[in-house]
Amino acid sequence: MQLEQFFETLSYICMKILPMLGVVLLVYLIMMVRSLIICLKSATKTFDEANHQLRKLDVPLHTVSEISKSVDHVHDLTKESLKSISLSLFQTISALKEWLANFLHKEEAMESNDVVDMDTDEFKDSSEKREPSEGE
Repeated sequence: MQLEQFFETLSYICMKILPMLGVVLLVYLIMMVRSLIICLKSATKTFDEANHQLRKLDVPLHTVSEISKSVDHVHDLTKESLKSISLSLFQTISALKEWLANFLHKEEAMESNDVVDMDTDEFKDSSEKREPSEGE
């Protein structure tokens, strides 16, 4: 019988303690939920502040982006201009080289013609001198 009394006493004590433990557990759970809500509110404020700061940075970043695009555009135009200038310079130098070669070739040809003409003139001079001597 003592075992029966033990279980009855234990049952009576548990009936009194379990509701109190439930209330304590419920209070503890409420405190945890309240702490979680406070933490989430502060996190929301932090996220709002971060979002506000990011929006402040949006305008300068947009400006930097536009400047970067402008620099890229200037770089591309400069590169194309240098290509165009170098091509034009190459063509001009090639044309000048051809003209100079033709000029020198013509000058050499003229000098060789002068030599031939001079020889021919000497021949004519000597034949003219001989003709009157033959006619005499």
